[in-house]
Amino acid sequence: MKHRVHVLFVVSSLCFGGAEKHVIALLNHLDIERFSLSLAYLKDEKTLLSQLDTGRLDGGAFCCHVSTKVDLRAVRLLSEHIREREIDVLVCTNAYSLLYGWLGRRRGSRRPKLVVVFHTTKPGTFKDWLQMLFYWPIFRAADLLVYVSENQRAYWRRKGLRAARDVVIQNGIDVKRFAVDVSDDDTASSRQSFGFSANDYLIGLCAAMRPEKAHEDLLTALARLRASGVRAKGLLIGDGPERKRIERNIADLGLSEHVKITGFMEDVLPTVAACDVMVLVSHHVETFSIAALEAMALGKPMVMTEIGGAREQVDEGKTGVLFSPGDVPALVSALKKLEPAETRLAMGQRARKKVVSQFSLEVMVPKYETALFDLVHGVTRARC
Repeated sequence: MKHRVHVLFVVSSLCFGGAEKHVIALLNHLDIERFSLSLAYLKDEKTLLSQLDTGRLDGGAFCCHVSTKVDLRAVRLLSEHIREREIDVLVCTNAYSLLYGWLGRRRGSRRPKLVVVFHTTKPGTFKDWLQMLFYWPIFRAADLLVYVSENQRAYWRRKGLRAARDVVIQNGIDVKRFAVDVSDDDTASSRQSFGFSANDYLIGLCAAMRPEKAHEDLLTALARLRASGVRAKGLLIGDGPERKRIERNIADLGLSEHVKITGFMEDVLPTVAACDVMVLVSHHVETFSIAALEAMALGKPMVMTEIGGAREQVDEGKTGVLFSPGDVPALVSALKKLEPAETRLAMGQRARKKVVSQFSLEVMVPKYETALFDLVHGVTRARC
């Protein structure tokens, strides 16, 4: 009988984000009869730690307390864990974690397989591109590169990014948790808590308040919708460094009575459920949005920029509407199309069916189990 595969996941932090939630989902659902699991998070940011079922991790979860770009104490800590736990596979989330996984592997005598799960399509700034050039040879040292969308893999292959092998495993979510079982009373209560009525056309955006998330595009669209007579309201779910600037933008556009900010919410389900439509207006960074999957699982049509794997998630005109990044008139037009309640309901029902059939944990997790097990035991399969 083949031994359990010892897997160490390495992530930059446990802050609230899609890539971090993806790691938590895998650790909470991989088969512990086949895998011995442990987690290292580089920076001491642990908002999501409470969502991790640490009882499943016989190798534990530990912080490396990284304080510089390359912290040799953290590298040593990873190397010691690799040796002591006889790690077979290092699964690193994105480029920065990959750097530490690669260094930790190089420092010791044990040579676990190196896997990187990559959540970026197009870097957003010149600095991002320079950083990617630095990481490029480290990607080439990986035994397996996991892309989260087909479009993402096609993009990076055109750019010449290579590892020993690559595969596409699209993100998945817990569709049982994001079931459409929120009562009308709960929805009404949630809306009222933010000053919205049942008759308002409530448009939600669930994203960290960072520049690349482009909240101002939605705010401009809301102002134009209201000027055209649409009773549109906005609910910004989340928090972040751009909050003060966003609040000023809301005031400048005369939207103070019509747009509310929730602040950080550990559980966004009731609030997303209270919205009529969910949007993502990011100019870059989104590759296969978990926030979009969660909204769709709650029966919400998505209006989102066509970046990364958006077209794999949203069937245009059936489960939502796609538009080009920064095209505010197209965003306004899409939101007008979804104003009729019957249109939203039909699209939302189809959206949930798509997530349940294609993007659930029951679909995603076995693919990771197969990829990791085969990598250690030398099984070669046709590329996905």
